[in-house]
Amino acid sequence: MKRTSIRKQLQRLLFLCSIVSLFLLGGIALLGMMGARINSTENGYEMGAKAAETVSDTLKQEAEDRLQLLAAERASYIGLEMQRIADRTELIRKEMNWILSHESEYPQRSIAEPNRENAGKFVPQLEFAAGLNREALAHEIGLTANIQDVMMQVAMMNGEDTIISAASKNGFTITVDTNSAERFTAPEDAKPRYFDGTGRPWYKLAKEQGKLTFTNVYMAKFAHKLSIACTVPYQAQNEFAGVVAMSTSLDKISQLVLNTQAETCFVVDNKGQMLLYKDDTGIIKEQLQTDRGNNTLSNAGIETAVHKMTAGQSGVCNITIDGKNFYLAYAPIKQTGWSFAAALDAEDVLATETKTRTDVLALAKKNVEAMDAHMTKVILVMAVVIALIIFVVSWQGQRMSERLVRPILNLADGVREIANGNLDKKLSIHTGDEIEQLADSFNVMTAELQTYMRNLTRETVEKERIATELNVANRIQESMLPNIFPPFPERSDFDIYAIMHAAKEVGGDFYDFYLLDDNHLMITIADVSGKGVPAALFMVISKTILKNFAMTMTGNDDLAAVVSCTNDQLCQNNDAMMFVTAFVGLLDIQTGKFVYVNAGHNPPLVYRHKTQQFSYMEVKRNFVLGGMDELDYQAQEMMLEPDDKLFFYTDGVTEALNEAEELYGEERLLTCLNEAGAEQLDLKGLLTAVQKSLAAHVGEAEQSDDITMMVLDYQGKQTGEV
Repeated sequence: MKRTSIRKQLQRLLFLCSIVSLFLLGGIALLGMMGARINSTENGYEMGAKAAETVSDTLKQEAEDRLQLLAAERASYIGLEMQRIADRTELIRKEMNWILSHESEYPQRSIAEPNRENAGKFVPQLEFAAGLNREALAHEIGLTANIQDVMMQVAMMNGEDTIISAASKNGFTITVDTNSAERFTAPEDAKPRYFDGTGRPWYKLAKEQGKLTFTNVYMAKFAHKLSIACTVPYQAQNEFAGVVAMSTSLDKISQLVLNTQAETCFVVDNKGQMLLYKDDTGIIKEQLQTDRGNNTLSNAGIETAVHKMTAGQSGVCNITIDGKNFYLAYAPIKQTGWSFAAALDAEDVLATETKTRTDVLALAKKNVEAMDAHMTKVILVMAVVIALIIFVVSWQGQRMSERLVRPILNLADGVREIANGNLDKKLSIHTGDEIEQLADSFNVMTAELQTYMRNLTRETVEKERIATELNVANRIQESMLPNIFPPFPERSDFDIYAIMHAAKEVGGDFYDFYLLDDNHLMITIADVSGKGVPAALFMVISKTILKNFAMTMTGNDDLAAVVSCTNDQLCQNNDAMMFVTAFVGLLDIQTGKFVYVNAGHNPPLVYRHKTQQFSYMEVKRNFVLGGMDELDYQAQEMMLEPDDKLFFYTDGVTEALNEAEELYGEERLLTCLNEAGAEQLDLKGLLTAVQKSLAAHVGEAEQSDDITMMVLDYQGKQTGEV
């Protein structure tokens, strides 16, 4: 194969790709644009027609939605007004129930009968049915009269043309309204006419329904106006006692209808009877009144709409009356079972739709013609541009290949020199693109390699020095602790064994034992706060001070004093605020008396040969060493029998954590020692059993603290010994 430089290969590749792409894409584009020119003309007119149709449908739908929203909103307003009437009626009922259920809390009050002088004013008044024994009902009337204040307040809030009545089942009625003068049969009558509330339709309806409800529209007896009443029964001692009703004229509801933005709107009841109406032409009103008067609807559109309205439905429909089109929207008034309807002349919608449709079609035609002219220009321009691109690609391809290849060659030469070990080599390439960034990265890499190699050499030397020093410190620490077992091979009256495993290179735990004389053995196990080198140094100080004071003892009673002196000495110049938990004991080998002081350390375990069981020793936990000076430590004592054992340990044993962050704990330690078989194992075997139990609990978890254990086997004076 003939070798060719990258420069020429790149130039040929760019040229061939450009020419092929231009011819393919240009040819496809020209063919596509010719076809698009034809299709766009045809589709433009079709899209214009569809757009006009869509706009027309949208305008119609928006008009229907707007009208439906208007009907629902006005129905909601009327419903809210009726709900306010219902809430106020319910308020009076609750108050009446309370009064009749708490007679002892209310006084007997008086209330006057209707008076002509009160005409036009809200006043409470008492009315009776004919033949009623008033004296027998005096107590009930006096108690019920307490409701008049609430009735007055509600009547004032509800406004004029409001009538509030509380009709007792026994025939008397308390009423608040402005029609006192209307309650007289003739002007010359001295007394008002009789009035039996129990015979009124609103009373019978509430008693029959047993709940709050609205009556049908009726003519008010005294106000002589079309009205509607909200009525609800009240109780006394959980039994029916009468009915509370609040009546209001339709004038107030009529204002809500008159304030509607639609030119035509009306309200019908659940029987299809028109209650309220607003219109300038009267066309719909006459149609409804004529049809409802004959009990037959001749207009199918109105018939369907009225049936849906009386059924409590909502919607929009198109109706035609006398050749005139209307859009009719209706929505229910749930509180009363009525329905509100609003109508809009269809010509208002169609005029806007027709004009919009004409405008859309004209705009579509204009756009199609402009598109056709533009496509012709684009085709001519594309032919010229393709020829220019072919020339420019050939000329620019040669320049680009030269500019791209030369920096790569320079970069390759520099990389080879760096690879040969010349890290001082710096690449100098200034192309302003990714190749220059690559060259800068190589320069940075060589500088970082030089720095890394120097730092690596220093760190390696430093780590080796630290490792050597820690290794020496570990050996020194191990040599400071008794590590030859048995430590007193010539003695048969006791034996001792201990181990210590540091969590780091050096630890803060320590143990110690030594003979003060032939009959007294000193034992110490301690745990310094913290770990590592600081803890190890404080351990050496603590061990040395404690042993120095111990060697000065003259008797068992001095053990507490030795611990106190050691504490005072450790507190001096303790700027690091370190402390030690320690257990110090003195064994009288001849008698078995064991005197001990516990300075905040874990309680040891004692093995009794007689019971062959381990148990925790009872210890007084004194304060730690080095934490606070001038403290008095208390010593304790116990007697050991031959073959008894003492097991000492640090908190690294009981606080060993497994992978689930669970502590080994004192219970596991006690169980392990009792199951190990202290009678069959030597001291080393006993500690080995504990180590295996610890390892099984910890698993793969990292050791979190120093682990130190020590066991003492007391044999006592053997037979034949002096």
